[in-house]
Amino acid sequence: MNGATEMTATNEFYARTADAIEADVGGEIVLLHTQSWQYIEFDRIGAAIWGLLTEPKSLDALVSLLTSTYDVDRGRCRADTKAFLDEMIEQGLVTFGNG
Repeated sequence: MNGATEMTATNEFYARTADAIEADVGGEIVLLHTQSWQYIEFDRIGAAIWGLLTEPKSLDALVSLLTSTYDVDRGRCRADTKAFLDEMIEQGLVTFGNG
């Protein structure tokens, strides 16, 4: 059963929605959500995760890319990345599903 869970997790991907206008403002990434007109400004790590989502990626792929770039514990990176993605899903900026 654990193998099935792992297989499902690797076949599910996070992807950006088309509901945001993105801009680089003074070296920071900001978004304008075109459905709610909410303005969102990312910190450095949020901007890195958003930048990695130019194409759909699994949580494992995102964590691998982030831990190869930043000096961070894999478990903490996974938890923080998942929390960020969950918030982006809640705001309608990221989707999650089978790729």
